[in-house]
Amino acid sequence: MSGRDDLVKLLSNLLQIDTSNPPGNESNAAGFLRDWLSERGIKSEIVEFEKGRANLVSRIKGSGEGPSLLLLSHTDVVPADPARWKIPPFSGTVKDGYVWGRGALDMKSMVAVETMIYSEMIDRELKGDLVLAATADEEKGGSGIKHILEKALEKITANYVINEGGGEGILTKKGWLFNIQTAERGVFWYRVRTNGSPAHGSVPGLGVNAIDRMRPLLNRISEFKGVSKRVEPSWRYVESLLKMMELADEEVSINNIEILLDRLAEIDKGLGESSKAMLRVTMTPTVIQGGVKENVVPYECTLTVDCRVPPGYSKESVKRMIRDLFQGLEYELEFIQESEPTVSPVDTPLYRTIESSLLKEVPSARLEPTTMTGGTDSRYFRRIGIPAYGFQPLMIEGNYYDWSRMVHGDNERISINNLVFCYKVLKQVVESFMLK
Repeated sequence: MSGRDDLVKLLSNLLQIDTSNPPGNESNAAGFLRDWLSERGIKSEIVEFEKGRANLVSRIKGSGEGPSLLLLSHTDVVPADPARWKIPPFSGTVKDGYVWGRGALDMKSMVAVETMIYSEMIDRELKGDLVLAATADEEKGGSGIKHILEKALEKITANYVINEGGGEGILTKKGWLFNIQTAERGVFWYRVRTNGSPAHGSVPGLGVNAIDRMRPLLNRISEFKGVSKRVEPSWRYVESLLKMMELADEEVSINNIEILLDRLAEIDKGLGESSKAMLRVTMTPTVIQGGVKENVVPYECTLTVDCRVPPGYSKESVKRMIRDLFQGLEYELEFIQESEPTVSPVDTPLYRTIESSLLKEVPSARLEPTTMTGGTDSRYFRRIGIPAYGFQPLMIEGNYYDWSRMVHGDNERISINNLVFCYKVLKQVVESFMLK
């Protein structure tokens, strides 16, 4: 069996293990990977932090002459409704040149690629330690990686990290443009509460309706449109994208960025909206709750908002924005999740190795750093001073809008060609960076 077939089989087997989070059950995937590595003479360790919730870690010792590298991935996936899929989401079906299943893109394909590359380094002369970690619970907050960092840092620590969240290649009118995730937006989920007083629903004037009091707050959040800022690293990426899409001939500036992004969204909504989100503060109402019974005037209403901010923003600046947004209204504010934006430097040996390795496979390509609109486990490493890069190299096939909707959406799949491309580029990165 060829290496290509081995890689496809490894991914297919991983996709057949249902690690939907909740509840996760990542121990099943960790056990499979442990056995797979053991068959190849490689020792690994399962670190369980709850029953059924486990991380897999392994380390190949190097000579110490160079930096160490962590190949990071997660084994949990978001749930999938089989009724909405053309092919069962946990079948791992290989059909028409694609591998189908929940996690094919996010991110069991990366688990398979990194595990395969790691296994091929076992008998090579490495300048530094090479570490493999396939963790649990990334999709609901990262309990798996937090547990290792807090309880067993020595098992996973390295000088650099390669993880998910970047590496997407867009074919523009002027060639391929790839991104590398060097930053993540900050997450400040908050909840606002309005209070009223109960009364019988048949005589509403005797009470104060908390849902009515919530309406103007909801309206202001829904109408909130963050203004694009010249924030790095995403400005550089967006500017390159607009020019390579031939939407901008001159300098992209604050004065024309909104018009240009709207034009980009008309061509490809996925590219346009993701580019906007990289450069802006976004506030998305996600959960609203109010009322206790059909015939009782509601005396309390809560609204949950997913607020995300680019690098350069802090909790205090977010609090000021919220205060200005709701000026003149009565409400109570509570932050329910807080995470400052994180950024990795681009002037590092690993970044340069990633760029040169990509150009060996796609000589005319361009690589630009960017900000992840969502979040990954990379933020935990950046907080302790370890550069982490999101780089899962894939050539976007067709419209980016349709492609991106497969992630956490229906009929998720990856082409075998793309799986092999990812393997080739990352194998080149690891060999160039780690071998003597």
